[in-house]
Order: sequence, then structure tokens, then C-alpha cells
Amino acid sequence: MMINRVRYLKGPNYFAYTPTICIELDIGELEQKPSDSIPGFNEKLLKALPNLGSHTCSKGYRGGFAERLRKGTWMGHILEHMTIELQNLAGIEAIRGKTVMMEKKGFYYVTFDYQEPHSGLQAFLAAKDIVEAILNGEKLINVQSYVKQIEQLYYKNKLGPSTEAIFKAAQAKGIPVERMGDESLLRLGTGTRQKYVQATISSQTSNIAVENSCDKSLTKSILRGCGLPIPEGEVAHSIEDIFASADRLGFPLVIKPYNGRQGQGVITHIKNKDELFNVINCLESHVEKYIVERHIEGHDYRLLIVNGELIAASLRLPPYVIGNGKESIRSLIEKENSNDLRGEGHEKPMSKIPLTHTVTCYLEKSNRTLDTIPNQGELVQVVGNANLSTGGKAIDVTDQVHPTIKNMAVAAAKAIGLDIAGIDFICEDISKPIEHSKTAIIEVNAAPGIRMHHYPSEGKKRDVGKAIVDYLFPTREEAAIPIIAVTGTNGKTTTARLVHYFLTNEKTKVGMTNSDGVYIGNEVLDQGDCSGPVSARMVLAHPEVDVAVLETARGGILREGLAFRKCDVGIITNVSEDHLGRDGIDTLDDLIKLKRLVAEVVMKTGYCVLNADDPNVAAMNGYTDGEVIYTSTDATQPHVKAAINGGCKVWYVNEQGVICHSSDGVIHQLMDCTMIPITISGKARHNIANLLQALAAAETQGISMEELRRKAATFMPDTNLSKGRFNLKKLKERTIIIDYAHNEAGLKAIFETVSAYNKNRLITVLAGPGDRIDEELIRLSKVAAMNSDLFIIKEDDDLRGREPFEVAGLLQEAAVEAGLQKDRTFIEPNELDAFVKAWETSQPGDLLLFFYTDFEYVERFFEKVSTNPLPKKKKNVHSALKIPSLSIKASNYARKFSEVESDCKKKS
Repeated sequence: MMINRVRYLKGPNYFAYTPTICIELDIGELEQKPSDSIPGFNEKLLKALPNLGSHTCSKGYRGGFAERLRKGTWMGHILEHMTIELQNLAGIEAIRGKTVMMEKKGFYYVTFDYQEPHSGLQAFLAAKDIVEAILNGEKLINVQSYVKQIEQLYYKNKLGPSTEAIFKAAQAKGIPVERMGDESLLRLGTGTRQKYVQATISSQTSNIAVENSCDKSLTKSILRGCGLPIPEGEVAHSIEDIFASADRLGFPLVIKPYNGRQGQGVITHIKNKDELFNVINCLESHVEKYIVERHIEGHDYRLLIVNGELIAASLRLPPYVIGNGKESIRSLIEKENSNDLRGEGHEKPMSKIPLTHTVTCYLEKSNRTLDTIPNQGELVQVVGNANLSTGGKAIDVTDQVHPTIKNMAVAAAKAIGLDIAGIDFICEDISKPIEHSKTAIIEVNAAPGIRMHHYPSEGKKRDVGKAIVDYLFPTREEAAIPIIAVTGTNGKTTTARLVHYFLTNEKTKVGMTNSDGVYIGNEVLDQGDCSGPVSARMVLAHPEVDVAVLETARGGILREGLAFRKCDVGIITNVSEDHLGRDGIDTLDDLIKLKRLVAEVVMKTGYCVLNADDPNVAAMNGYTDGEVIYTSTDATQPHVKAAINGGCKVWYVNEQGVICHSSDGVIHQLMDCTMIPITISGKARHNIANLLQALAAAETQGISMEELRRKAATFMPDTNLSKGRFNLKKLKERTIIIDYAHNEAGLKAIFETVSAYNKNRLITVLAGPGDRIDEELIRLSKVAAMNSDLFIIKEDDDLRGREPFEVAGLLQEAAVEAGLQKDRTFIEPNELDAFVKAWETSQPGDLLLFFYTDFEYVERFFEKVSTNPLPKKKKNVHSALKIPSLSIKASNYARKFSEVESDCKKKS
């Protein structure tokens, strides 16, 4: 079996709304061997992974997948279920999968949930290895080793528990959230409303407050100045200073590194000079300064404060082992560390007890070592502090906190200046009023870990992640800028440009992506086809964007999924056959499902703008949670009449050709279509449809009818506002129209529009995209041929897997078949040369229709013809340019064309 391609679909996608890995798999000769035809395979598979027997599969009941195995299913489907199961065995939640046959026999799309990409892919590779081991007759298959590898990759690359809690809380609230880089930095929100969180430090956390909390001596000074209880202590720069401080402070004592963190190097409850001497001997040499404090008897607590509110409180217990009279402390720690709840660092609810200097130094205090064997039942504390980072446990006590202690913790956070703080303090009983003589704040922590509150060893879980998100963004609206997503087959770019124009004003900066660039206001950030998720994320991340207008094309959805989980307005322009036979989109129904995704992710409070003139689009009304707004160029359209009668929002053109808006039963007339430049005096029916949808979207964002009227009247179909979309130029008694239409429906719309123009001849320049199936290319050519007097066929710079002149020859044959005479079809492969040839062939009164691939060629053409006069007309020009028929196989096009080209040169 061969993996041809791996796609990570991060956002809502064709298969699911959740992150999905899509594997393009070639199962080779196994296409002829379903599971029921391989002796012993099913039994060995279920023995290796017993839980597969409970998978429901498409049957919808437990054991459904096992039933499919017995009746016969193919390896792609089997690998899908195995991948999901292996992830679950590794502690990774995975539920959904789907396997789809590709057009080519033996090829499949295998899709499945993933939480983290490295472990997700490894689960599939492991499933593939296991299957191949079974097929090769291997008897011993160590599934657990695969599970361990998947688990290690997952915990190595996933977010830490504190950051993950915030990430999930943001998602649950509908707030856009994205991991930045490979560490623990999150961006919450979009555009001008975005904020950052790293661990539990937010972009609203004061830098000086963090500095204050990191300086333990300064922290004590600030708290002491506020009258808050702190332990008496001193800073020691040497061993001599430590002994001198001990003499002044008296025992018991605590010693900790001046700049320590997460409880590392902290030694508590040093009862006398002998213990102090033992501790001194094992202090780490690289630490320059220590804090020596009086030890306060009592329990160790952590109080979590967010924005002046107590959110959670935990009793922290130091790690310990219980002797059995046989095993050493080291062995007992190793046994405890094998607990599934303990992991490296912060990956699991509890950390492993470190077999490091921290433990050996604490044991040294009581004349023990890691090799000491404790007595049966003897409880041995192995670390001097109760931090989770050093293996401690946490018990939730939030509901027991006395108001006076809560007030003390809130005051401490405010005194240091922290919006999110962890207050560590010692007292005998947290449920009783504070006694300053028996209570001490030992630390105020910036970036406090919240793992202990989400995963306490005992007690109630506290959703601190949600509290932090609620503090940063009380509502989703305060976090997310409006997103207006535009999809469909044709008209996406024009519609997006219109919406961008309608929404832009001196107070609102609109970010836009479309098929020719990324725009922030009127500034161009990127050029080229930018209708995919990478460009969309660029706009959503820009800190100056107030509203995002995102053209959302099929390729980007299939490549990565959507760049957003939800949108405020979804626009679907139309759906017709285009790019079929690629990436699993083989039929019109497949394409409809793909485009419908935008309607499906519209928020309940949002709007779904549907073109009622397209039945496939109108039928999407049952797939959206948003309020449906129909648009139509026909006032008698049933959806329009029903919407008007029902008091719903609808935009349409009435019988007099006036654009109208109906809402709550009240009809407002905007203006006559013929008065709006983008409609080309009412001739461009497709642009009227685009305009209606843009008006509908803009009105939902609060743009007044008066402003819409003004903007509609000033949006010009020129290269400034609508580059490459029905740009019209008059030059030397010729009319030249530039457009990007590149499919059958798009061409028909343009030819319908130009049919109303007075013209001598219509000369069309067109290429066929090489990644289209032959049937699409043939239909494309026939539309052009039936509407043109002369047809000049060019080629794209990118042949997209085709041979030179393969597509051009196919187009020429189709044009002749459609009825265009042979001597009126020409092949000029270079785009610029094709435009020039059309120009040189033209006569006064002709209309030249250029369907471009790269607008740069259009610009170069106008530069060329503006400086060079037209050549003198040659006699029998059509005969001179005639190219013989290329009714031959694709593989012979290049050879034949070279012969034709040589013949043409001789005739010239």
C-alpha cells in the first residue's frame, strides 16, 4: 500500500467540521482482496485490536464494523477504523472517520479525526504497519509499542494543559483561537479585537507586574508595605550568609533559590543546624542567591485569582512514597511514576516525581538517599514543597475558602499588579478567618499553572480556562470581527469587491481576499490567487482589520478546510460544473456539498445570502443556522414571492428593472439597474446577481439604503475597482473587453452580455485550463465557437499536466465541430501573442473579447498597442493565418503543430 498524499484539513472541511487528516491511499493489489477473502485476517486483526469489535461503523450499532469485516470490506476502510482506535488507545479522543473511493480503481481517500497532526499521522502509519505485518504472517505484533509511540508524539507536540484549557474554553465560546508557533502562545479573537495569551499571561497583563512577581524580595517588600502577611526572611549570597541568617531568624527554616520557579530547589522545614548543614552540602553550586525564611507550620494552598476574583483554590500535598521494607526510595518513586496519571512535565494531570538533585537534597536533610529502603508502612516525603511540577498532588478546596482569606489573596494580586495570579500561602485551616501570626503569603506567581484546578487529585474540577477567556472577552462579539465569506462557481471576486467597497468608510478598515490579491483597506499585501485559507488567515490576523471579506474557493477548502469555524454572513453565488474530476469532487452533487459548507458554518445570529435564481443554491436553505436572505433578478421567482409574503429579507429586481429590498413586509426601492455602472447599463445580468448579493450582505452590517445607493452608483467596472472583470476599453475604433471567465457558465454570461453590443465581428481569445476533464473543455470551446466570428486559442503558462498543444488542439477540434469554419480558428500558444494577433486581425467596429489567465499579459498588451500602430491590412488575411485541422491524438499535437508552424511561415 502506498500513501500518495497527506492533507491536514485544519478547519471545517468537505468531510467534517472538525480537524481531519485526509490520506490519498493506493491499496494496490489489495483492491482485489477484501477482508473476507484473506484467510485468518479478520481474526488476527481483532485479536491485535479487540476494541475494533465494538466499533459501530455505518451500521450504527456496536459490532457493525466487525460485521463489515466478515462480509468483506477494503483496506482503506479498515485502516480508517484502526487509526481511530489506535489514537483512542493512546488517550487521544478520535471519533469520526470516512473512507471514499477515488475515481481511479484501488485509490481511496481515508479521512479521520486528529487532535495533533504528528500523532494523528503516526496512528495511520502504525495501522498500515500492523496490517502489513498480519498479511506477511508475523505472529507477534506489539501493538502497545505503536500506542506508546503515538502517545509520546501527542504529548510532545500538543499544547500544555493550562494553554489547552484556555484553547478549549475559547472554542466552546465560539471565539476564534489559533496556536502561534510550536509553543504555548495563543491568539484569541481576530482583526482589531485580537488578544494574546501565553500560558496564563495575557496581553493585558502588565509587564512590570510580571517583573515584580519574579523578584521574590521585591514581592515581599510590596506585600509587607500593604500589611499583608509574609514570612520573615533574608537574602543570602553565600553559605556564610545562610548560616548567619539562620542564627538571626531561628529554626525551622526554608531555603529556596532567589530566582527559582515551579518549586525547584526549595527545601522546607529545616529543623536544626545539623539538617541545615546536610542541606548546605547539596545545594546547587550555580545558584548565586538564596532566600532564607522562617518556616510557617500549616498547609500549603494555591489560590487562583482572575481579574480580582477568586476562581479556584487547591490544597497542595508534597509527593511521598510508602515503604514496603523491600524496595528502595528510588524503586518506589519509579513505581509511582508509572501511574498513568503522571507524565513528563505538564503533559498529564500529575507530573512525575523528579529523580533529580531536588529529591536527593531533600532526602539528605534527614540522612536518607535514593537507595534507602524505608520500613513497611513508613511514609517518606521525597520533595520539600507541594508544587505539581515536582510531583505534588492537589485537592480542590474552592468552596471552603473563608472570605477573609479570599480578600487577602485578591489584595496580594492587586498589590503586585497581576490580572491573573496564583497566590501561594500557608495557613492551618483555609475555612477559618485569617490569623496573620499563623498565615504567610510565600509567593505571588505570574503565569500560574491551572492544571491542578482542571485535574485535581480529589474534589471538583474548576474551569479556570473559561474564567480567563470570559475575562478577556465577555462576549464572542467582543473577540471576533465580522466575517463575510463568499463562495460559488462564478461571481465570487466581483461580489467580494462590491462588499468590500460598500463596507469601507473612514471608520471601518475592510480586509479582503480574492482571486487576485489580499487587501487591507486599499493597501495590497499580496498578489495572485489569494482565495484560500492562508490568505484568509492573513486578513483575520491583521491588527487593523475591522471586517473581513473572504473569497472562499474550492481549492483552498479541499487543501486545508476553511480558515474560520464560523462566519457572520455566508454568500453562495451559484454552482455549476467546474473543476470536476479533481480531489474527489467528481459530480455536480459533490461540488454542491463542498460549496454548501459556507452556508453550514453561518452562525445562528448571522445571515446566509442565497441566489434564488439557482435552484441548487436555493436548496441550501435547509443547511444553515443563519437567517436566509434570497436574492433574485426575477421578481416572480417563487422564493422571492414567498419571502416577501412572509416578511423575510429579500433583494430582487422588479418588473420595471428597479432593485428592491423587502423586509418585514415593507418594500424599499434602491435604484434602476441601468443607472448602476457594474450592470453595464443593465446588460450584465450576472453582475446584477452579484450586486444583489453584495447589497444584501452590506445591509446586514448596518449600511444604510442611502449609502448603498451612493456606493452602487460609484462602483466602476474598471481596472481600479474591478480589475479583470468585464473591463471595457475603446481603442482605435475597436471595443476590447477583458474578463476572467474560465468555465462554461461564466462564458455564457459574458457572451449574453456582449450580445447587446453593436459590433462588426466578435473575436474571442481563450485558453482551456489543463486540469479540466476533456468534456468540460469541449463544452467551453463550443460556447466560444458558437458566439464568435474568429476564435484565437491560447495556452496557459502552466499546462497542469497536459502535453504542449494538447488542450489547444482539443479546443480547436471542438470549435470546428460546433460549426465554426476551420479558417476562423487559430492557435497562438503565448497569451500576449494571442492578444496581439487578435488585435492585428481586427477591423474597425470589431469587438475583441480577451479571456485572460494572467492579467500581466493584458497590461503588456495595452502597453504594446498604445505605442505601435496597427499593421497595414494584408490581403486574404484569414487564408494567411489558416492552420490545418488538428484532428489527431493528443500525443501527436506537439509534433503536428511544429509542422503546421513551419507551413505557416512558408505561407507568410
